[in-house]
Amino acid sequence: MTKSLSWKQWLAASVAVLCMLAAIAWHQMSSRHASERYGSLTLLIPDSMAMDAPEVSIWTQAAAERGVLLTPLSISTWMRGVNYGAKAAQQAVIIPDTFHRRISDAAAQTLMDVVHAGGKAMVVQDGGLLDERGYYSPGQARFSAMLGVRYGDYDQYKENLSDYDEIMGSASTMEALGIPPGRYLNAKAAASLTSIAASDLARANPEFDSFVAGYTKDSQRFAVLKTDRPATPRILLQSADGNVVASIHRWGQGEAMFVNLPLTYLLERTDGIFLHGFLAYFSSEMVRQPSLLATPDGIGALVLNWHNDDRKAIGFLHTLQDEGIFDHGHQSMHFTAGPDVNREGDGLGMDLDHNPDAQEMVQKLRSQGHTIGNHGGWIHNYFGANANDSNGDDFEQYLDLNNQAVTKANGGQEPKEYSAPTGNQPLWVYDWMSAHGVKAYYTSGSVGMPPTRLWLGFRQVADAWAFPVLTYGQVASAEEASFQHMSVDEFGQWLQQLARFIEQTRTIRLSYFHPIGAVSYLPAVKAYIETMQGCADRAQCQFISMTEAADFLSSRAQVQWSLQEQGDDDVLTASHPQSLASMAWSIPKARYSGVQIQSGEANVQGTDQTWLVRAKAGQQLIMVLHRRP
Repeated sequence: MTKSLSWKQWLAASVAVLCMLAAIAWHQMSSRHASERYGSLTLLIPDSMAMDAPEVSIWTQAAAERGVLLTPLSISTWMRGVNYGAKAAQQAVIIPDTFHRRISDAAAQTLMDVVHAGGKAMVVQDGGLLDERGYYSPGQARFSAMLGVRYGDYDQYKENLSDYDEIMGSASTMEALGIPPGRYLNAKAAASLTSIAASDLARANPEFDSFVAGYTKDSQRFAVLKTDRPATPRILLQSADGNVVASIHRWGQGEAMFVNLPLTYLLERTDGIFLHGFLAYFSSEMVRQPSLLATPDGIGALVLNWHNDDRKAIGFLHTLQDEGIFDHGHQSMHFTAGPDVNREGDGLGMDLDHNPDAQEMVQKLRSQGHTIGNHGGWIHNYFGANANDSNGDDFEQYLDLNNQAVTKANGGQEPKEYSAPTGNQPLWVYDWMSAHGVKAYYTSGSVGMPPTRLWLGFRQVADAWAFPVLTYGQVASAEEASFQHMSVDEFGQWLQQLARFIEQTRTIRLSYFHPIGAVSYLPAVKAYIETMQGCADRAQCQFISMTEAADFLSSRAQVQWSLQEQGDDDVLTASHPQSLASMAWSIPKARYSGVQIQSGEANVQGTDQTWLVRAKAGQQLIMVLHRRP
């Protein structure tokens, strides 16, 4: 006789079955999510934060622009899926600054265990510095041992936990972080172009002989936490006072990177070169992840942006034409078109509507394939000196007048490029640009960066690409070089360094000139363009207009790609709704012994450090990456 189950037994059995089914479903979901994240960096965010919060988008957009696979994940979800076995080495985790200060002791210990088992981590300044209640740990920060850097010691420093200091490193490290020559300066240039104290320069050693510079007369200082070094991490950057600014430390079988800079905060305030640079460095140098390059065919590209402010510019344009400056590639030619410069009625302006010489020059430049753009507000110096965030109702008319005149001279085509007079870009100008379909604009923010979608606090200017200017300390144009009494040779050496940097890093950068300054420094400018032309002749560089670069980057933003594990290999799959033509990936040789195209069309070229894969026409590409043992 079969004994029936009591209701309590039946309930217990049912609960057990449901728990088992839930466990199976959770395991399958976790496995699927883990598979989706394979080959991706994981950005740990607070459980309470939405995946599309502006703070998170700052990181995901930066990763997309740098061609880095990155997935945001709530920290509790990440903890549930942690694997300490052989798969630990596949984990690469970032604790961001500013918005993820608080994490539990359990989460901190989990991260340290994952790295010890073979994973990689990047801890950014105050990321995880506080426990879940918002308190500092007694003594040093919880990640100090893993990072090999003692920091966050509130018991010792109290409210004086941080310094405000210059940053030093080697030239090779600066460039590995995507910081171009000029945004970093050697000691001699730093002393002449900034206010870095001689005592700070005296403390520089042969390993840290370059300083990060801004586009100001003063040295650029950053908020860094005070540190010391109980272990011996590999120091990438340090402050002038000796605090560790960036380092890499071996921890068990894995590695941890410490970035002692407020990366999120800096990008919000239009200095994004550091977040972008460290994100790319962590991905390529430590995790050895493939990346989607941000230039057509993966070839370095120079944008030459010419600002033509007044009537005198036309005569100097004739001189540059005669010297063959505009015989190279496609360049971006921007005009302030009004009849005045400093004030209404001074008659010093270009007066494009009534100036046949200027009109003929615009037509000549168009016939050479160059792009015509707006250089702001009709009365160049008046607009630059007086337009601000609160007087758009009065000053928008000057943008409209300039736009109308340049459109007429441009054969009726409304310009899609913009540059601000004297770099003055009030907030309402971004709305004006959006209303007029501007695709690309010059900016004096985030200096030294490749083109980017600029963030203004938590607002992203998503309609157009910002093209940050290249600077040499407080010098960006030749006129500024003359103000500093810089020799033609010194200015030319900087330009040659930029040419080399653009070629080697395979990135897009913008140099800008005024015709009058370019003529004053003509030997340096001409040699710069000829060097870039020689590089283009070797198919290693290209000239590109702002519009062309913006069109490419907007198309690139539509690429969907991922990495999946397949036995002893990885499979990279990419797709585009129109065409993958001109898209290129960099595949690290340190991780992969070879690349095989399985589906679609692409060329594979070996370089010293990478496999360069250039896609041809087609909507899909699948390549097999052979992992090294």
